Amino acid sequence: MRKLVLAVGLVLMASGAQAATLNVVGGQLMGASGVLVDGSLYDVQFLDGTCIERYSGCDDTSDFTFQTEASATLSSQALLDQVCLDGPLGNFDSEPHKTNGCSSPAECHALTPYRFVFPLLSLINVGNSTDALGPPGNWVWGSYDDVYDTSSVYFTYAVWSPIPEPSTALLLGLGLVGMAARRRV
Repeated sequence: MRKLVLAVGLVLMASGAQAATLNVVGGQLMGASGVLVDGSLYDVQFLDGTCIERYSGCDDTSDFTFQTEASATLSSQALLDQVCLDGPLGNFDSEPHKTNGCSSPAECHALTPYRFVFPLLSLINVGNSTDALGPPGNWVWGSYDDVYDTSSVYFTYAVWSPIPEPSTALLLGLGLVGMAARRRV
């Protein structure tokens, strides 16, 4: 019984200790999986193109994963804290142009749209600019409204996908195993 309790404890501790896994191809940051945003896990991809191409027409707030400024801000902060970092896979904080969709070494902005009010799109911008946002090499975030068809070498969309919660199934399974073991005793 002690071994079962120890095994359950180890599995629960291991399932709680997650870190975002960067998706890097040829030195370019394509996205990340397992990004923790306000207690939920998400995958994020950095994709260039237009909002219309990336978000099912980009004509309704329901097209976006995050639908409030607060939740979009939390997702952008998660990019800063967990994804846009310098590390063994690349210098994605000090060299943001190594992010997919951004090809200008002077400026890069990862956009997370959260609201559509024609003709403007409300965005949270995690960006680096040599003139407007601060010193080169630092990602910062800001909120603004822009035309909904933003597409250039300076912008990439942060396209978010929720990851189903595995912990619920894990806890159910562990509970059933515990009940079966208890029944055998």
